[in-house]
Amino acid sequence: MSNFSRNLQDRNYTSTVAIVVGGAVTAGFDLEQVAGGDIEDVAFELAAPAVAGLNNTSTITYALQDSADGVTYAAVDPAISTVQTGAGGVGTAAKTVRFRLPVNTRRWVRIAQTNSSTPGTFTGSMVAKLLF
Repeated sequence: MSNFSRNLQDRNYTSTVAIVVGGAVTAGFDLEQVAGGDIEDVAFELAAPAVAGLNNTSTITYALQDSADGVTYAAVDPAISTVQTGAGGVGTAAKTVRFRLPVNTRRWVRIAQTNSSTPGTFTGSMVAKLLF
């Protein structure tokens, strides 16, 4: 079993992308394997920014997607996502989450950011990393 606290990073497996009202996606990371390969030593880390302009009860969702060809992406199964929800007129705090990739993850992975229908005005960047 792997040690989940590993923090080895490769700059080729880090993507920083501005979040936007229309949605955004990180770069796709090539796991250099087919589904069912040995990915137990890989963790995915997402750092979502503090979002001061996020309207109350509005949400920003970050979801892990995978692809067989690096072109056509879909949500992984089982779905892995995290949500930020605006509250108290101050938006939402930054958050960082780590998760393991499911064993059936296809060769390419990325994070897709989407918003509720009335998110407000905001700026910031999400950072996605693969950790080994």
